[in-house]
Amino acid sequence: MKTPRRSFLKWLAAPAALSFLPKAIAARADDIRHILPTVTDTSFSISVSVGQPRRQLRLSIDGNKVEGLRRDSKGRFWSFYADGLHPAKTYELQLSDEEGVLGQSWPLRSFPDRNAEPETFKLLTYTCAGGIDGLGIPSKQFFKPHAFRQKLFGEGLKEKPDAVIAIGDHIYYDLRGEEHPAIGRNSKWMKYLSRVYFSWRYGIFNRTEPIIGTDNEEVLVKIGDEQIANLYGTRFKSTPIYFVSDDHDYFENDDATPDMVTFPPDKFSRAAARAIADLYYPSLPDAPGPEWNRAFGTLTYGRLFEASIFDCAGHLTVGDDARLIPAVAEEWLINRSKNSPAKHYAMVPSHPPGWTAGKWREWYPDVVAPKGFTGLVSNDILTGEQGELTANAEKYFWQKGWWDQHQRLLEALAQSGRGSARQASRMIFSGDIHAQGVVNIHRSGDLMFEKPLTSILVGPVSTSDATWPSAARGVAAGEPEWLTGDKLLATREVNGFTLFEFEGSVAKVRLFNCGGYDRSKGEDGRVQSVDEIVI
Repeated sequence: MKTPRRSFLKWLAAPAALSFLPKAIAARADDIRHILPTVTDTSFSISVSVGQPRRQLRLSIDGNKVEGLRRDSKGRFWSFYADGLHPAKTYELQLSDEEGVLGQSWPLRSFPDRNAEPETFKLLTYTCAGGIDGLGIPSKQFFKPHAFRQKLFGEGLKEKPDAVIAIGDHIYYDLRGEEHPAIGRNSKWMKYLSRVYFSWRYGIFNRTEPIIGTDNEEVLVKIGDEQIANLYGTRFKSTPIYFVSDDHDYFENDDATPDMVTFPPDKFSRAAARAIADLYYPSLPDAPGPEWNRAFGTLTYGRLFEASIFDCAGHLTVGDDARLIPAVAEEWLINRSKNSPAKHYAMVPSHPPGWTAGKWREWYPDVVAPKGFTGLVSNDILTGEQGELTANAEKYFWQKGWWDQHQRLLEALAQSGRGSARQASRMIFSGDIHAQGVVNIHRSGDLMFEKPLTSILVGPVSTSDATWPSAARGVAAGEPEWLTGDKLLATREVNGFTLFEFEGSVAKVRLFNCGGYDRSKGEDGRVQSVDEIVI
């Protein structure tokens, strides 16, 4: 019996077609650019991006389909929200598109019931992970390469945390009210060269147009893909991660000079910050209202731990009633600190109580000035000027209302849980200032604390030569003059992260030093040393 020529050709071609199948499957898996989840005891919120636009993206959670919400104009960015889940249950998740299954499935576990009594909780925290991959000039590097940061992330994930809080500055692309950043803005030549470079690599914003659906979207996505999607990838897909913004996430540094005051953010800066958040990471749960879920939220792990997380940049005010967070958020925060049933409770501001680097938008009046100087000081960055931290000079446009709010928040935290048999620890941990350290605050202005308040700088991820406080501002971060405390861990300019381990009434804090201050040492993001403190 003869085999028809057409059938023979089909038979001959079949092995060849099958040989390409694994590559096709791999290509579809590789097309997933990033996955970042946030969870509660009954819900998942997940952000996903893909390389090629899709008409629709779906998420299966133990076989139950959740339709994706498209976040961009092209179909590359999708978010998923699922409610009514069972507490403390591991679910199997799977993405699919119009052609079928996309990538491999992965597990994600919901938190324990809010009234449960979990035995342990591990929380990984860090700050300042953003910045262009290895950006620098011949003599200085502004941000660590992604390889360094990803090695640092890997070191943190080795500890198998139950959750992560990423504290502010996920994006560095400071515009100062213009269409592009200006590195070396005090140099006309550096400003010109930076304009050429950033225009070529990313494009130029049009601040008069919306973000999504215009050429601005393409510029924003190039920036966000590099600093978030390419950095995180899918390595956190099974580890809940809570993102809170700070000043750089609004595409500005918190500057105040006679030439420009960058905050409160203008309309374009707010829109850019919101677009980055909507495209790349989930919103915060349990905010004081749905309109605030990018700036304020709560991490609740049964009755063992609760954290109130808050943005100290995007909603700051100046004037007679100046605040770093609005009144509605302050009321929510004080209420949570007083009424939380958790054994361990933390305030997690995007800007830290307990330290100053002389920055404008700080809780404190300290500024970098020449020794003995008492006049007005505008402390710009990257000027090469030297001085010392002092509260005797006048910090340009600093608002005393920020200090007044600081006092109200610390007083509420000191009083929280008082007389309760449940109380184990009350603390603050934060980021923004590129350093690690731990202090016990005994006095803040006229407030004296019977039990000191512990404040922790968790450690940055991407900081390099030109962006340490000692390089950018001419002085390392130090203790504000209006505070009295003692150092449990001396402040150090290193990249790293902090791991909190809560078990019963014990809170153990481990600070991981991953180096990175001196490039000549060749450190690659691996842990150099670990310090442990019990609160």
